[in-house]
Order: sequence, then structure tokens, then C-alpha cells
Amino acid sequence: MKRYLFIGLIVVAIGWFLSLDPFRHQPPEPTATIEDREVKVYTGTYSWSGMFRGETADAKAEAIDLVKGDPSTQANPEDRLTIRFEEGPAPKSVKIVLWSVEDHKEMKTYKKTGHMTLPSTPGKYVYQITADWKEGGGDFAFPIEVK
Repeated sequence: MKRYLFIGLIVVAIGWFLSLDPFRHQPPEPTATIEDREVKVYTGTYSWSGMFRGETADAKAEAIDLVKGDPSTQANPEDRLTIRFEEGPAPKSVKIVLWSVEDHKEMKTYKKTGHMTLPSTPGKYVYQITADWKEGGGDFAFPIEVK
């Protein structure tokens, strides 16, 4: 009985050890919420170097094209948007760009995560998040539709 308990503890310890950040092979994904409703964030191009393994992925698409055809999160004008990196190491730098889908134009740039206000004009928009860490960097995007 003690032997099975010991083997079980070893398996749990190895699983926990492998889940630590040095073994991560992708950048941490941001969480986005609009008025406390979670928004689906899509991962674009990234590169990451972990302790034992690195990975590079090229989405070959701009932010608007990355989420093309994906369902937009519905929102009201001037709702509160929150973007955070809650898991993994904190990024060294973050840039958030608001794009207009209709015009394919950059509308606004933010240099920090946290609380932002959605546009007051109805329409379809894409938020692009670019973050850098010492281990690498990544692009993320999500579409919204302001009613």
C-alpha cells in the first residue's frame, strides 16, 4: 500500500514540475473581459524559448484577417474592456491597437493593459495585442461588435 502511495506522489510531483513556466513553449495568453464577460482571444504569430523547448508559429495574417469569420463579441458603446496577463511571467512590454474592420484602419494605440473604454460608434472592431517577454513574444487578437 505504501508503495502505491509513493508511486502516486512521484507521478503527481513530476506532473507539477512539468507544468512550471520554464517548460512553457508558448507565450502566456491574455484574458479579455467586457463588463465582466469573458472574450475569446485568438493567438497569432509568436515565438517562445523555454528551458528545454522552443516554438515559433507564423499566423501569416494581420489582426483583422486572423479573426475573420470568427464570431464577434457583442458590446454596448463605451462598455469597459479589461485586458490582463494573469498566468505566466509578466510581459516586458505590451501594445494594444484598436482596428476598424470596415476601414482596415488603426484607430487607437494603448501602451498598457488594464481598463479601457470601447468605442462609442457602432461597428465592428478588432483589438490586437502585441506582447514581449525575455523568452519571446506574441500577437493576439479578438473581434468585437459595438451595437
